[in-house]
Amino acid sequence: MSYIGADFVADALASLGVEHVFAIVSIHNMPLLDAINRLGKTKIIDVRHEQAGTHAADGYARATGKMGVMIASTGPGTSNTVTGLYESQFGSSRVLVITGQADTTFYGKGLSYVHEAEKQIQMLSSVCRRVESPRHISQLSDSFQAVVSDMFTGRPQPGAIEIPIDLQYANTKKVAIELPSDNIFEADPSVISRVADKIKEASKRIFVVGGGVISSEATQELCELAEQLDAPVLTTVDGRGVLPEDHRLCMGNYYNSAGIYSAIQDADLTIAIGTKFAVGVDGQFHEQTPPGELIQIDIDGNMIGRTHKAAIGVLSDAKSALNQLKPLLSDLSQNDSQFNESLFQAREGVQTAMRARLGKDWPQVMDIIRSKLPRDGLFVRDQTISAYNWGNQQFPIYLPRTSINPTSGAIGPGFPMSIGAAIATGKKTVVIHGDGGFMFHATELATAAQYKVPVVVCVFNDSGYGVLRWLQDNRFGRINETDLGKIAFAKMARSMGVPGRRVASVEEFEEVLDLAMQEEGPYLIDIDTDQFDPMEISIMPKQKREVDLDLSLIHI
Repeated sequence: MSYIGADFVADALASLGVEHVFAIVSIHNMPLLDAINRLGKTKIIDVRHEQAGTHAADGYARATGKMGVMIASTGPGTSNTVTGLYESQFGSSRVLVITGQADTTFYGKGLSYVHEAEKQIQMLSSVCRRVESPRHISQLSDSFQAVVSDMFTGRPQPGAIEIPIDLQYANTKKVAIELPSDNIFEADPSVISRVADKIKEASKRIFVVGGGVISSEATQELCELAEQLDAPVLTTVDGRGVLPEDHRLCMGNYYNSAGIYSAIQDADLTIAIGTKFAVGVDGQFHEQTPPGELIQIDIDGNMIGRTHKAAIGVLSDAKSALNQLKPLLSDLSQNDSQFNESLFQAREGVQTAMRARLGKDWPQVMDIIRSKLPRDGLFVRDQTISAYNWGNQQFPIYLPRTSINPTSGAIGPGFPMSIGAAIATGKKTVVIHGDGGFMFHATELATAAQYKVPVVVCVFNDSGYGVLRWLQDNRFGRINETDLGKIAFAKMARSMGVPGRRVASVEEFEEVLDLAMQEEGPYLIDIDTDQFDPMEISIMPKQKREVDLDLSLIHI
């Protein structure tokens, strides 16, 4: 029996431990999907849109640290993946897109080959670090290996390979594909020695920790060092879970809170690990410079000193750097106790103030979800008011890779990311969504139903783009293009095989969430926010601007 290019791809995915791929079948990827099914080692998840499938692959990768895979068609199928690849690039996630391409006989000749995208490589290169396009069957294995190796070297990033349809059918031989044997970037020992000296000299230290610590699987090492120093740990949104948020030293995702930022000003040393120091919407966080001297540890040298000047920059993965530091810090004093106490008091004050801004109902909703979701259950947020106001800050996260959100600020990825994460782990997953963002990928309810994905979809339904309404009102004194009408999402879900209920009170929400958590597969809860006590929106400083000013574009 002949062994063709499609067989090679199927074998390569299986050898890399890929248990699921997301896909939409097309005339330009049929051999790939047929080969995967024949081999029987990788399960295909049939999504309803390529963008959603790429987001699902991203959620799969974030929940596991493994490679998420989307198989698409050439041309329009590939262009649909770009938004998903953009998000995975922004969020440092390993997502591989495998796409078809025109027959090599016709490729690039302008003969209107169906689905051909002559500049597909350039399109994919705008959102991927490495893109390959073999033009002969002898090049396929090397191209595939090159993309995979890049994805697992340095900062996690997406990659893509386009495979012309004739190469998928072409005879070839089986070639082993392997992950890089070593993705450890050890720091220069002299630099680590200087860092150790700085840590010993300081008495008011803080950590600012991002997703790089989770990617490096360095959470245990971070916890040990933080406890050794008795130094508080502040996290970014992507860094949540590096410490359990009921740990005494965990300050949570409060670095950009005014109360916390004021409290940390007395710090004489900031140790930043695996974070880009994102500047936020309108760059409002750019001026919030880390207090004291800054030590920045990152696997990507381009990130060091990009936002804030570092006294010492350490090019290293987090795990390696922390392990190198450990033997050099055996003899040192712990943090100033008064400094620590002032931060802990500030943390309590911020939490209390935030809960007060949420009004009467929403703290209860948050607490109910947390009480029903297992400690290792996955909590996914789309970009929505509930995420900004409590999902990203107050909802307790206890373990790494259990908190997932669209890092780029895009609306819509939350639901498909939750599908990917739930399929990857088999764990009960709760996703919170605004109605506007949910409409981007609502058809994936059919996917969730087909595969009995254990995801509870909480749609906070305010009949439009609530955050943008708030911004418009504060900037222009009026709103426009943000009202979408009240959609009956529970009815929509039931039409696609997903049970669902509309709720209009906290009591109803708790009752229905109990039912949802008992379901083997998906469940949708349509939450009519008009019936709940309103919450104060506090994502940005309130400001009004004259309409004729040149306003920067905002993507929420």
